Amino acid sequence: MSDDMMKQLASYKAQLQQVEAALSTDPENEDLLKLQKDLQEVLELTKDLLSSQPTVAPTSSESSATTSQSHSWKAGDSCMAVWNVDGQLYKAEIEEIDEENGTAAITFLGYGNAEVVPLHGLKPAEQGAASEESKSRREQIAEQREYKKKKAQKKVQRMKELEQEREVQKCKWQQFNNKAYSKNKKGQVKKSIFASPESVNGKVGVGTCGIADKPMTQYQDSSKYNVRHLMPQ
Repeated sequence: MSDDMMKQLASYKAQLQQVEAALSTDPENEDLLKLQKDLQEVLELTKDLLSSQPTVAPTSSESSATTSQSHSWKAGDSCMAVWNVDGQLYKAEIEEIDEENGTAAITFLGYGNAEVVPLHGLKPAEQGAASEESKSRREQIAEQREYKKKKAQKKVQRMKELEQEREVQKCKWQQFNNKAYSKNKKGQVKKSIFASPESVNGKVGVGTCGIADKPMTQYQDSSKYNVRHLMPQ
């Protein structure tokens, strides 16, 4: 997800540069100003979402393994062990250690329950208080993460809305560019027969299209070619 967002971020930056370049020649264009504002907002939202991406934390099993490797256990030691019923840590005492299988027979203090647990799951008793603090800290982190998740969802929704608005603004911008191109495009313009003549002798609407200044076609008088001229004298 972060890779896609990085690509989107680069795309938004490029679009913003194009809009700002267009604004340098037309600083009062409302459509471009609106598009600039939307792009700036979506850039900030994308940066916030990227910064709120969760980091990979070490798992509890990795943490437990590290603790067990750094501690040498023996029978009679007090420890913190996980009760398999609820998965929580409780104070216990080691009754026996099986080095070959990597397990320990323990008894939970105050409860009397006896269990065989892996050695790597044991923690020093002095970490009991720290474990409670860690649990509270984990709850706080979970709450913060949930809050950031909801906040991120709102930002994603806002980004979708901005994307829709940006598409509308982009269409307007393209229309604006097309109009500007049409005005600057060089080409021949079809002349109307009702255009004003270029010479003083020309008449509006007289003659063929595009030649209003030329005189009308002259036709020979046909009155002398009547039937009498064809009769023998």
